[in-house]
Amino acid sequence: MIGRMAPSSSTPPSPPPSSPPPTGSGDRVTHTSSSSSSSAAAASDSGEHDSREKQQIDLLLEFFTATKNYCVGVVDMVGSTGITMKMPPEKASRYYSIFLNGLAEVVMRHGAVVVKNVGDSLLYYFPNTEDGSESAFEDVLKCSFAMAAKEPELNERMKKEGLPEVKYRISCEYGAVIVARMSTSSVNDIFGTSVNLASKMNVLAPAGGIVIGEGLYEKVKALRGYSFSEIKDAPLFAANGYKIYAVTIAEQQQQ
Repeated sequence: MIGRMAPSSSTPPSPPPSSPPPTGSGDRVTHTSSSSSSSAAAASDSGEHDSREKQQIDLLLEFFTATKNYCVGVVDMVGSTGITMKMPPEKASRYYSIFLNGLAEVVMRHGAVVVKNVGDSLLYYFPNTEDGSESAFEDVLKCSFAMAAKEPELNERMKKEGLPEVKYRISCEYGAVIVARMSTSSVNDIFGTSVNLASKMNVLAPAGGIVIGEGLYEKVKALRGYSFSEIKDAPLFAANGYKIYAVTIAEQQQQ
C-alpha cells in the first residue's frame, strides 16, 4: 500500500518562529536565579566546611588540666635514612618493623607506655616514675640497658631477612610532661620540655649507648651498679646550664 504523498513544493513554507525583540543598551537581560542560588549554596558549603574543620582541630587534642612528672625515653636509629633510601619500600617497611616492634616489646615489658613512633624513632614514658620511688627509676635504667642488649638479636633477624644491621641510641629525661588525650587515638600523647630534651640529647649518645638528662640523673645517681659521666661537648645544653650524662654499667667501665 502506498502511503500518503508529501505536500507539493508549491505549498508555501511555514513562517519562521518569531524572534525576541532586540534589546537596547539600557534593556540588558540577565538570568540570575540559578547563578545566585548556586553561589549561596557554595557559600553555605564553605561555611559548614570551615566550621567542621575548626571543630576537628579543637577536638584533636584535649589537654588535661594538670601536668605529670614522668620519665620520658627516646630510642632512635643511627643512619637509617641513608640506608633505607636504597631499599625498595617493602624492604624498608620490614626493616623499620623489626626494629620498632622489637624494642617496643622491651619497653612494655619494663612498665613503660609506647606513645608513638616518629619515623625511625620510638617515644615512650614510664608512668610509675610519677610516685618518685627509687625502684621505678631503676626500672628506667634496666629498660635502657635491656634495649641496648637487644641489638644482637635484632641484627640476627635482619641478617636472616637480607637486611642491613641496625644501630641505635637511647636517651631519657625526667620532669614535667603535658599529657594530651588524642581524639584520633586511644593512646595519650605527651608534650613538654622533658620530651624535647630527651629527643634533642639523643645524638650525644654513641651507637648502642645511653644518655640521660640532669633531671633523671638526680634520681638515679645514688644507684649502685651504674656509672655516670658528664658529657662536656654539648654546647647547646651547656649554654643553658643544662647537663647531660652518659650511663654505663659500672663493671664495664672498670675493665
